Amino acid sequence: MAVETTEDNLNAQVVAVFPDKVRIVVDKLEDFKIAEESLRVGSYVRIADNENAILIAIIENFQIVARDDGTRNHIIEAFPLGVLRDGKFERGGDSLAIPPKNVEPATIDDIRRIYSDSVTKAQSFSFSSLASNPDVRVPVNGNKFFNKHIAIVGSTGSGKSHTLATIIQKAVSEKTGDYTLNNSHTIIFDIHSEYRSAFPSANFIDVSSLTLPYWMLNSEELEEFFLDTEANDHNQRNIFKRAIIEDRKKKFQGPETEKQRIHLDSPLFFDIQAVLDTAKIKMRR
Repeated sequence: MAVETTEDNLNAQVVAVFPDKVRIVVDKLEDFKIAEESLRVGSYVRIADNENAILIAIIENFQIVARDDGTRNHIIEAFPLGVLRDGKFERGGDSLAIPPKNVEPATIDDIRRIYSDSVTKAQSFSFSSLASNPDVRVPVNGNKFFNKHIAIVGSTGSGKSHTLATIIQKAVSEKTGDYTLNNSHTIIFDIHSEYRSAFPSANFIDVSSLTLPYWMLNSEELEEFFLDTEANDHNQRNIFKRAIIEDRKKKFQGPETEKQRIHLDSPLFFDIQAVLDTAKIKMRR
């Protein structure tokens, strides 16, 4: 049964403050905990100063120091995350007054404020919980999250596909609510058909439903389709390439400066029949 921390049994004090670390001495570690949060590396502590500001820090390591009378002190080193002031969490701990007055484990409400205050409600996108406490949701800025490259890594069977499906399902469900990203669109390239069962109401498009215009092919693919590549006829290839570029420029309706930058791999329409006719005429000369 956990012992609730009170003023009578509180036995922790700050003994050193560094720019990136706070050192705390605890006499009785079993008393320095509350029922809501078990004490371990990764747990949170709250350190009050004399100006009604509370520093929230995360425990990085423990040390045990034996005293001459046979008792032990526990040394806790914690990394400062930010300050709670007037119910709001602010990143950074530079404003904490010295010396700090009171040290105790952080409450669940303290921990929730760390994450809930990090992003506005309108931009909040939440699909995960704190690893050390599943009751604490950890939102992210959805606008920034979906505008960056993200990798989900892990060994086979560790749950990568499930994690990805959960994130996308949450994003899809947000579209029906009052959310700044509800006009977003999600496209899944499901090469191995892993996700169809996770999104039964999604629009499913397979290869038989897709048509790729020939003018979207790159230069190598065009040569594979329309030329005898085994003949290794450089003259034939050059005529074919020049005819494509000329036809693309002829049909381009934009500014002259843009037209001059058109090249063989520009994704612009050209008439393949006109290109082949031009190539045949030049080959006869």
